[in-house]
Amino acid sequence: MIATKKFTEATLDVYGFTFQPDQASQASIWIANTGDGKPDSLNGVQAGWHISPTSYKDSDTHFYIEWTSAETKKSCLNMECPGIQKTSTIIAPGDVIKPVSVINGKKQYITIRLFKDKSTGDWHVYYGFNGAPKPVGYFPESLLPGLKDKPVEISFGGLVYHRKPQQSPPMGNGLFPATTLAASFSGIKLIDEDGNNHDVTTDLPYRVSLTRCYFISTMSDGLFYYGGPGCDD
Repeated sequence: MIATKKFTEATLDVYGFTFQPDQASQASIWIANTGDGKPDSLNGVQAGWHISPTSYKDSDTHFYIEWTSAETKKSCLNMECPGIQKTSTIIAPGDVIKPVSVINGKKQYITIRLFKDKSTGDWHVYYGFNGAPKPVGYFPESLLPGLKDKPVEISFGGLVYHRKPQQSPPMGNGLFPATTLAASFSGIKLIDEDGNNHDVTTDLPYRVSLTRCYFISTMSDGLFYYGGPGCDD
């Protein structure tokens, strides 16, 4: 799902899988200026949950953040290089999320809030596990010059990676969004420069690749379902 405001919040239910090193799956919020559309012109930040054995040497579900700057030709996951200024003593990017949701059982949630401070230009990250989001840290404006005074696109959804011959892995909880048991984003809000929340009450444009492997529902009152089991692509 794609919106065009500068700031946002959403709640994502969280799941777990056992993946091979060449597989990964994530559910995220992205705020980006896509430049001319080529990968090397992308400037943006993202946050959410993912399973990435190559990144962590495990198949746990992790809270993560990532930033990319085409202007400086740098990108970084979590705290692996200088970037985000962490302000929380409780949560850190890269932390394991436990427990995770159970299909037909109890759901566990994270709430992510991303916004730009009007006075400093810094990009702030808030995170909450089964509760209201609290400050994690911020990306200094100087880290992301390609986002300064530029139009941005906000995206919500899932993304998977794999290297053949590995099969493409599940997205969300592995169910297609034909059922309300599928993984979801809910409570989606767009936030203006003065910090006022605006609930999303209409559907948004969307992009889906490999529709035989994954899909997304329409949005209703800030809620949509997404995902799929993966397949041989």
